[in-house]
Amino acid sequence: MEQESQAPLLFTLGANPTVSHEVSTLLNLPLAPNKVTHFADGETFAKPLCPVTNRHCIIIHSTFNPVSARLMDLLVFVDALKNADAASITAIIPYFGYARQDRIIEEGDPISGLLVGKILQTAGVDRIVVMDFHSMKLLDRFPEEHINLSAAPIFAHRFLEDLDEAKIMANNVCVVSPDHGGLTRAQNFAANFEGAGFAYAIKNRPQPNRAVIEGIEGDFKGKLCLIIDDIIDTAGTLSEVAKFLLANGAKEVWVAATHGIFSGRAVELIKEANIKKVYIANTIESNQERAEILSIAPIIADYIRANYAKH
Repeated sequence: MEQESQAPLLFTLGANPTVSHEVSTLLNLPLAPNKVTHFADGETFAKPLCPVTNRHCIIIHSTFNPVSARLMDLLVFVDALKNADAASITAIIPYFGYARQDRIIEEGDPISGLLVGKILQTAGVDRIVVMDFHSMKLLDRFPEEHINLSAAPIFAHRFLEDLDEAKIMANNVCVVSPDHGGLTRAQNFAANFEGAGFAYAIKNRPQPNRAVIEGIEGDFKGKLCLIIDDIIDTAGTLSEVAKFLLANGAKEVWVAATHGIFSGRAVELIKEANIKKVYIANTIESNQERAEILSIAPIIADYIRANYAKH
């Protein structure tokens, strides 16, 4: 069999075991063996434990907390693949750490998200695949080929099931963005439900991780409001938007966000805000009981199937 007709090699480095094994099953493609370890001083050692010469290699590995350590695992492993003459290296990074450091706010600020993209290319990554990346303006500056997948289809499917079960018509739904910047996301998601409306919060952020909601632009009174976002981190903005909606006439509030970080008091804030349902994707490995976790494995498997079928 010629090398070009061989299936790609699929690796996981430990950050996304659930997704990686589900993708492996869906594709009937066994996970390739590898080794990732850390020396006593904290240095990373990583390498494939199978031949990779002239093979297309795919790595599934999110870089959530500990962000820098997971990033280093990925970089060292990519270097090992490159040194072993892999034909190509694709890094599927469902949650991309540093993505929110996307612009200069004050003089002297780094754009760390772009720096990570450049480092990945230098290490040997040919293509980066991410999911609901925080800033498309930043991603479009990455030097290597890049693809942004979306978890919206799995959220839309589950949300529709729950609406049917609750016997709620789409015209009684308002999809809400927690800020003006996410308005397009809210509009696009609302388009999945004929008759659903959309709105966005007007907020002021006096300091990092603190938001003051000044109003909601859109018709949400008397409706089930679904707040849609890319990340739940401290849940500060999310909880304030939910409380504002409920205090001003919303019937109830549900939340869908791709990346569930849940830093600090996030879970408590969500509970205090009387949010009824929380949906997250499993871009970050979690056993978070407060949320319903939906798998992104079918989306990643479809991407691999469509782009590597000929290899």
